[in-house]
Amino acid sequence: MIKIKNKKIIPNIFTFLNLFFGCISIIFLQSKNFYNSAIATLFSIIFDFLDGFFSRIIKSENQFGKELDSLADMVSFGIVPSIIVFLLFKKNTINQKIPCIEWFSFLICIFSAWRLAKFNTTNPTYYRGLTTPVNTLFFSSLSIIVMNNTTTPVFIKNIIRHPIIILFMIFFSCYFLISKISMISFSFEDFSWKKNKIRYIFLLISTFLLLTLHVVALPCIIIIYIITSVYFHRKNKKIH
Repeated sequence: MIKIKNKKIIPNIFTFLNLFFGCISIIFLQSKNFYNSAIATLFSIIFDFLDGFFSRIIKSENQFGKELDSLADMVSFGIVPSIIVFLLFKKNTINQKIPCIEWFSFLICIFSAWRLAKFNTTNPTYYRGLTTPVNTLFFSSLSIIVMNNTTTPVFIKNIIRHPIIILFMIFFSCYFLISKISMISFSFEDFSWKKNKIRYIFLLISTFLLLTLHVVALPCIIIIYIITSVYFHRKNKKIH
């Protein structure tokens, strides 16, 4: 049995894997291979989760790991979604009437950096605003929908590719990345219905949407997640 003397290196290994797959995702995007890019992004999200998970288990959270994680996230969940949106702009002809509109896509990168820096310089007890992995998953799923030549209706693709719609998505994305809205947490303290009713209902709805809408369900689930979080955030503010 192999014993790891310095267990603190384990989370960093997952961080490096997150960064590695983020770079792979960018390579796939260069050839407009959105599907393989989305798979690489999914691996980045998994390794980003494992990084935090093992950091908490072995209690190895430190400033070096925190900074390293943010640098990896900047590539995987900052640059990647910006390139995806840039390519979505390029996939329509309407944007030719609006010069340089595709450069707005890099606002996502800028606001992702803002969020990550903000997270590193504060010590939040819970997540506020939309996390960069969820934001990336949203845009990555949109790219797959656009490239899906079989099941996705053409009118849905045309809506997603419309430059004004893309602009709205960019601005909303940037707003929620740095907002002070408390997003619903999926950290279960126990599995009782009373304490986790909202989480269970959301998971049931998400499962139903995935089974019926498939890849189209992903951006719908994230939108529902944001709307639900906003609702409960406003409700809690009124109570307090």
